[in-house]
Amino acid sequence: MKGIVKFYSLVKGAGVIVGEDHKEYSFKMTDITGVGLRRLHENQPVSFTPSGLKATLIIAEEASK
Repeated sequence: MKGIVKFYSLVKGAGVIVGEDHKEYSFKMTDITGVGLRRLHENQPVSFTPSGLKATLIIAEEASK
């Protein structure tokens, strides 16, 4: 599923994604996949796998130019 990061706290290592279904999914830093720092930014597009109301296997996508 695709979504947008609504909130992410690097200090808490957790955040919220709003999915394309308009539901909010919570996630932890360990749910972010990819190389490098596990850091997301507000309004950043992502793809993820929903598991209940939790987001897993989160992949950051580049914003449209």
